[in-house]
Amino acid sequence: MGYTSGTFHQDESIANSLEDAARAHRILELEGHGDMSMGHISFRDPFGRGLWLKRGNLALSEVVGDDFILIDFDGNVLAGTGLRHLEWPLHAEIMRARPDVNFVGHSHSHYATVLGATDEDLGPFNNHGVWFAEHGVPRFSETSQIVTSVELGVAVAKQLGDAEAILLKNHGVAFVGDDVAEMMLAGIFLEWACKFQLDLLSSGAKFDRPDHEESVEKRRRIYPPKAQRNYWMYFNRKLDRVEALQGIGIAQV
Repeated sequence: MGYTSGTFHQDESIANSLEDAARAHRILELEGHGDMSMGHISFRDPFGRGLWLKRGNLALSEVVGDDFILIDFDGNVLAGTGLRHLEWPLHAEIMRARPDVNFVGHSHSHYATVLGATDEDLGPFNNHGVWFAEHGVPRFSETSQIVTSVELGVAVAKQLGDAEAILLKNHGVAFVGDDVAEMMLAGIFLEWACKFQLDLLSSGAKFDRPDHEESVEKRRRIYPPKAQRNYWMYFNRKLDRVEALQGIGIAQV
């Protein structure tokens, strides 16, 4: 699919957003979210037509800006070519329920999936866990199946509520953001926070849960928009270095 102006591509900002979403896929692969060709990010179409979803049969590490299809909220393909992921309802129903969300990610990151298979609640035990301090990280335990029906998508979105991420029991995770950086950081920090908590639990040491209000304030202090942009650029520089070593051209961000 080429990005030329027309019926379905009306603004070059869409191409820019999809290029950023593609880079977020590849960064997430570097940070432990890869699982063969599973996992996907979506971007809310700014013209209200639905959402742009990564096409199927590609690893997170393989996604570039052209690898998206435009679907409406009922799953109909409006533009682009390639396989529509079975779990499109996960993205569509979260976006229906959350007008504040413009990006949705889904992956099978290891440590978050491990924690999701337990009855442990993720706590603000390190700086990365603090990202989720206000709303916590709910767990969807209605099924361990993949989210391929509208009914399941609605149920996941309801369980997510106002949170930034959700554990899908014995399956994986979903994470959201107003912009691409916020979504990506939610995914990365979720995996890091789950690893830290599992390490803490396995240590056998005694520990206390940090105060909720203090953790919410800490989140506000350490993750303002300026810091989020800084971390987005950090991960893009890291991606550029890795891809340069692999002989892949460096893109501007």
